[in-house]
Amino acid sequence: MFYAIVGIPLGLVMFQSIGERLNKFSSVVIRKVKQLLNCQDVQASEINLIFVVTFLSSLTITGGAAAFSRYEGWSYFDSVYYCFITLTTIGFGDMVALQKDNALDNKPEYVIFALIFILFGLAIVAASLNLLVLRFVTMNTEDERRDEAEALQEMGP
Repeated sequence: MFYAIVGIPLGLVMFQSIGERLNKFSSVVIRKVKQLLNCQDVQASEINLIFVVTFLSSLTITGGAAAFSRYEGWSYFDSVYYCFITLTTIGFGDMVALQKDNALDNKPEYVIFALIFILFGLAIVAASLNLLVLRFVTMNTEDERRDEAEALQEMGP
């Protein structure tokens, strides 16, 4: 129980930190691409970041699904389901990788791939979810401010 009390918050902080770094890296890449395309506004907007990180998340899930489909013998749809459930940390446990043909002992390259995929995939999906949550929070805050300003205007001087 002690490990869970310490480990879960540390894990959350770690993935939050990795997600923030990934978002900063994505914004630098977006700015460079906009400069190369001679865009007037070279700043990376929230929408640009959400698009890029969501694209990376989708690419991670679909790419991982292709690999797990091949190694595990699952259908592609089942592999997409497994990747989504794993990387969003829902983890029902109905599908578990590395269980077929004693893969932990017989396929070390597959074990390494699975570990790296899960760690990087968690970071990418966490970054994507972090951006979406921040966007919804700022939207709600903007809506509240607008409603408050409208209410003050209706009250008059």
